[in-house]
Amino acid sequence: MKNLVKKPSYFICAVALGASVLALSACETNNIIPELSAQGQSLGSKVHRPPQKTLDPVLEDKNESTTEQLQAPSNIAPVPSISEPSRQTGQGKSYKAPKISVKSVEAFVTPSPLPEFIDVTFGEMLKLPYVTGPGVAARKDIVQLRSSGILSGRDFFELVQSALREYGVRVVPENGVYRILEDQALKARMPRFIRSRAQPSTPKSLRPVIQLVELFAVDANSMVGLLEQALGGGSKNVKILANPRNNTITLSGLPDEVDAILTVIKELDELNYAGSTVQRYSPVYWEAKALAEEVKKILMVEGWQVTTVLSAPRAINLLPIEYSNDIFIFSRDKTVSERTYIWLKELDRPVKAGDNNQLFIYQVANVDAIDLAETANAALNAGTFNRVQNKPNGASSAPSGARAGERNERRGNPGDKFVVDPIGNRLIFSGTVNEYERVLPLLKQLDRAPAEVLIEVTIAEVTLNDSTKFGLEFFINDIGANNFKNSFGTQGLGVGSTGFNVAIAKGDVTLNANTLATNSDIKVLSTPRLMARSGGSANITVGTDVPVISSQRAANSQSSTGVTDVLQTVTYRKTGVILNIEPIVFSNNRIDLTISQEVSATIDSGNSAIASPTISNRSLETQLSLEDGQTAVLGGLMQDTVTRKESGIPFLKDIPFIGSAFSSETVTSDRTELLVLITAYIMRGQEDKTAFVNSLTQEIDASLSKSNRLITLLPRNVLPSLGKKDAASQ
Repeated sequence: MKNLVKKPSYFICAVALGASVLALSACETNNIIPELSAQGQSLGSKVHRPPQKTLDPVLEDKNESTTEQLQAPSNIAPVPSISEPSRQTGQGKSYKAPKISVKSVEAFVTPSPLPEFIDVTFGEMLKLPYVTGPGVAARKDIVQLRSSGILSGRDFFELVQSALREYGVRVVPENGVYRILEDQALKARMPRFIRSRAQPSTPKSLRPVIQLVELFAVDANSMVGLLEQALGGGSKNVKILANPRNNTITLSGLPDEVDAILTVIKELDELNYAGSTVQRYSPVYWEAKALAEEVKKILMVEGWQVTTVLSAPRAINLLPIEYSNDIFIFSRDKTVSERTYIWLKELDRPVKAGDNNQLFIYQVANVDAIDLAETANAALNAGTFNRVQNKPNGASSAPSGARAGERNERRGNPGDKFVVDPIGNRLIFSGTVNEYERVLPLLKQLDRAPAEVLIEVTIAEVTLNDSTKFGLEFFINDIGANNFKNSFGTQGLGVGSTGFNVAIAKGDVTLNANTLATNSDIKVLSTPRLMARSGGSANITVGTDVPVISSQRAANSQSSTGVTDVLQTVTYRKTGVILNIEPIVFSNNRIDLTISQEVSATIDSGNSAIASPTISNRSLETQLSLEDGQTAVLGGLMQDTVTRKESGIPFLKDIPFIGSAFSSETVTSDRTELLVLITAYIMRGQEDKTAFVNSLTQEIDASLSKSNRLITLLPRNVLPSLGKKDAASQ
C-alpha cells in the first residue's frame, strides 16, 4: 500500500489527528486470526493411502470358451440362527443362594418329624439360614436319612433336597436364605413373568413362571400342535396358549417344566436354511425364471427335492429374481449348492440357432446403461465409430434433469444392436450368438465404475506491498523454489508481471501457504473440498444472487399523473466465490482438470443514475494436467483499488479557504492478487475414500472443540469484560 497524496495540516489538525489516533488505537485488532487462517497440512499428507495401481487394464484377447466367461456365483451372508437374550420382569428379589461353609458332614440323621429333620440338617449340620413355611411346620411325617461315610457339604445339601422332594417339599433360595415350602404353596405364589424365547440365566427357583415366547419361523397355532405331539398329548403341569395375532405362545408353570418345553420350541422354531450360505448366480444367456425351471427338472430327475415355490421349502430352493435377472440358491448343504451351480453353469450357454437373431439381456452394474449403449452401438455400426465426447468409462457430465429428459429419445435408433431398459439399467442386445459373444468382453471392460477425484482448493487474496510486489513470484520464492516442478503463464514470472501465471508444485505446498496466511499479507477466502467422478463436474458457490436490470421499455399505459410507466426486466447474477471443476482420470494416474474460478462482489460505483449495482469480477479459466497428489498454483489476477479519505474537525473543515487548516486528505492505493492452489487426489478404492472422510471429520471436530474460535468485530480485550458482565447479570 502506497500513499499517493497527503496534504499536511497545521497544529489544530495535528491535535485532531492525535485524538483520532488515540481513539483508533483502542479499537485496534488483528484482521487475520492465525487459528482461522492456518488450515494445517494438506489432506494427502495426513491420510495413509494404499499404493497406486493402473486404473484400466488393456482389453485382453477374449478367445477363451464361453464357460470361462460366465460369472461365478457370489456368496451372500449366511442365514442367521435365531437367538435372543432374555428379558425378564419381576427381578426385585434376589435368588442368590447362601454359601455352604461346612466342608464335610457325617451323612446320618435319626428318624424324626419333618420340622425337626429340617432343623437338624439345615441349622445344626449345614449351618445355613432357613425359613419354613406354615404348612411345613405343621407336618408330622417321619423322615430318616442314612448314607455311607462322610460327604462334602454340597453333596449332603443335595441329598437333603432330594429327600424333601419326596415329601412334596421344595428348597428355594430367596434374599440370602433358604425358604422351605410345600409344592402347593409355591404354585400359589405370584408368578414371575419372562418375555423371551431364551432360558433364564439366573439361579432357578420354584416360583411359577409365565413366559411369553416370540416365534419367528413357525406360526403359533402350528407350534401348539407340534408341542402336543412332542409331549404326548400335552403337559399336565404347563399351560400352553397360542396368540396368533402376535405369533407368540404363552407358557405358564414351574421353571423346570417350562425349560423343558423351551428346549423343544428352540429346536422346532428355526429358520429353514439357518447357518447356510445363500448363493447368487447371474445368467448371461437365459432369463432367470426359465433357467431356474430347467435346472429344477434336471435335479428332480437326479432325485433331489427341489422347488421354486416360496411356500414349499425343500432341500434346494431356487428363487429367480426377474428384475435383476438373478437366481438365488438356498440350501443347507454346500455339496448340494455346488451341484446346483454345476447345472446352472452347464445350461447357461447360448442357443446354437445358426444366424438367426436372438435377444440377450446384459445387466449393467457400474455405469449408466444409456452411455454404455451409445459406446457399444458406435463400435458396432457398419465399421464407423462415433466418438462419445467427454464420457470415459460410460461417465456423463450432463445434469440429471437433462439426462432424464433425454432417456426416451436415446433408448435406441434404427440399426442399433443395443436397446436400453432405463428402469432396470439393462441392455437388450438383438443379434446372433456369435455377435453377442464378440461384444460381451467389450461390455465387461466398459462396465467399470469411473474413478473418483477429491479436489482440494485453497483460494487466497494477497495484498501486495514493497516486499510482495511481484505477486506469485514472491509466493514461490517464499515457499521454496525447489518444490516447484515447472511454471508457465501468459507473461511468465518476470518483474512487474500482471498476467495469468500457473506453477506446478510437488510437496506440502498448502502447509506453507497457510503459514504465510497468518500475517496480514495473505487472506484465505475459501478452502473447499470437492468430490467428482471422472468425466463429471463439481461446482461450489459461496455468495449471493444480485438483482441486475437486464432491459427496460416504456409501457403502453400511463399513470394517473400522465407519466409513462417503465417496464424493467430483472435477472439475478451470482456473486461471491464460484468454482467449477471437471476432472478426467487416465489409466496412468494422470488427471486432466478444466477449471473455472470466479471471485466477484458488488461495489459502490458512485453513479446514482444506474439502478443496477456495479460488480467487481476476477475470474480465470484454464486446463491443467496433474499427477495424483500434485498441486497447481494459479495466480496473476491483480486488482488495483484507489481510496480517497478526508477527515477533520466538523464544521471547521468545511469553511472555505481556511478549512484545510482543520482537515487532512489521504489517497491510498491497494493492489491485491488472487491466488488459487489446487490439489487433486485419485480415490484408490473405498478404503482410501473412507480415510479422507475420516480425516476431514477429525479436522472439523477439532475445529469445533476449540472454545476461543469466536469471530467478532470487537477488540479482543473487550471480550473478557463482556463475559464478566454476563456472568454478573446471571
